[in-house]
Amino acid sequence: MNSKRIKEKRHFISDKIIIGIDPAKRNHQAMIINELGIPFCKSFNFNNSYSGYNEDLWKKLKTVLKEIDPQKVVFAVEISINLWQKLCHFLHRKGFTVLMVSPLYTKHERPKMDNTYSKTDPKDALAIANCARQGYFNFYREYSNSSEAMHRLSITYDKLKKHMTQIKQRIRSQVELIFPELPIAVDIDTDTARELLRRYLSPEEFINMNIYSETTIIEKVSQRQHGLKTLKRIQEVAANSIGITVSDDLLFAEKLTMFNWLNQYQLLKEQMKLVLDKLIEIAEESPMFAILTSLKGISGITASRFIAELRDPKLFTNYKQIETFAGMSLKLSQSGKFTGYRRITHIGNHRLRAIIYTMAEETKNHIPEIRIRYLKRQMKQSRYKKNVVASASNMLKLIMSMFKDNHIYKYKEESLEELKQLDIKYKEFKNKKKLKKSA
Repeated sequence: MNSKRIKEKRHFISDKIIIGIDPAKRNHQAMIINELGIPFCKSFNFNNSYSGYNEDLWKKLKTVLKEIDPQKVVFAVEISINLWQKLCHFLHRKGFTVLMVSPLYTKHERPKMDNTYSKTDPKDALAIANCARQGYFNFYREYSNSSEAMHRLSITYDKLKKHMTQIKQRIRSQVELIFPELPIAVDIDTDTARELLRRYLSPEEFINMNIYSETTIIEKVSQRQHGLKTLKRIQEVAANSIGITVSDDLLFAEKLTMFNWLNQYQLLKEQMKLVLDKLIEIAEESPMFAILTSLKGISGITASRFIAELRDPKLFTNYKQIETFAGMSLKLSQSGKFTGYRRITHIGNHRLRAIIYTMAEETKNHIPEIRIRYLKRQMKQSRYKKNVVASASNMLKLIMSMFKDNHIYKYKEESLEELKQLDIKYKEFKNKKKLKKSA
């Protein structure tokens, strides 16, 4: 718990009038509390529209407050879904300080107010204002145009990637129903398999295909990784298929469905390339891009997405702040002599968390400072994912150090020597483990 930071926030808010707002799709609910946390009046609502923002809200505030001074009045808004963004942007442009309150805080604030878990809009508006009064908020800020653009592209890429995963699963499930043996001959998740599935689907169709004319197409698509041998193997497994037998009408419907999935896959692939190309183009202007890509294992794609999710790297002064922001800080459970297992909180930016894990997974194979931590933990207790997550701390610490000093990564002789000796110990450790298993 960062008590110093909370103390600073409480000092800032101590002499302010707080207007807590619970955003909704049609009407936002608001509650005004004074410096002591006492409500000025009953809660009120205003419409989520131009007239609501520019007329209704200010009419009500003027009837309650003598003056609406941006130096004395602040707005606290719960950041639920995407309902808060327009409102925060509007109030910020009006010159007011906007405080963002997490729904996690308001959830635990409700039972404190009347000893019940009841949830109503007026109660939520007061809970939001109370959370802000206690210092449980973050300041709303607007980022540069390039940061906003990168963040939007990163979100778009993540959604396209999820959609593509769904399409792959749909293609696979359809193949497993009609021709389940096809993956034996060729991996379904390849351009070769997708090219064949555009023309053939049932085992009978694969048996009757002209393998010699298809060979030229397949060799070109797979860059000669597949050819006549693969097609013959497909016909062999098709002869003994246990897939369901389909009529001509049903086969036509299944092929039309497959064709639809394949077209969607191709479209998503093209759109993802466009998004990534633009994302990398913007990210290359950031000084952090060169620093990240100097670490072997971090690609331009991963580096650009990392920068996009951080929004502004200068806002982070310590690597632990990035861990907390990504939901990778440790959750402790301790009471008296009891100390429970330590796990990461998972409360934070899930996209950034996945990116950091990918970066740590790759760099642990190449960067001594990261690999040393990983190998030491592996020899102590072999838990791959947990040890990769633990290695991410060393990686973030290294990145922040390079960013502060503004230099790219350079290998250190002492780290290389330590890693060399540790690699020998790790090989001996693995050999002993294999002997124990075989015994």
